[in-house]
Amino acid sequence: MSLIPQDELTILKAASAVKTVASTAVFEQEQKDIAYAINTAANTGNTEVLVHRILSKQMETTLTQQGYTLTHSDLVANPNALVTISWDISSNG
Repeated sequence: MSLIPQDELTILKAASAVKTVASTAVFEQEQKDIAYAINTAANTGNTEVLVHRILSKQMETTLTQQGYTLTHSDLVANPNALVTISWDISSNG
C-alpha cells in the first residue's frame, strides 16, 4: 500500500489501513530519498551520487537489480554509512 496522500492526512482511517501503510512506509520513504538523489545527480550530468546513510538490504537489492553499482567507502568507521551509487553503463556495452 502506498503512503497516505497529503489531502487525506486529516481523515481518520481504520487501524488496519494505517498498519498496512506503516509496514511499508520506511522503505517507500527510503526509495523516494534515493530516487531524488539519483535523479538530481543525473539532471546535472553526473553518473554517480554519494549517499551519507546506511541503505536497507531491500534498497541495496532494488538498486542492484535495476543496474546500479554500489561502492561502500572504507574512509569512515562504518563503511555502510557512506555509499557511492553509480550508473555509468558505458562499460557494459
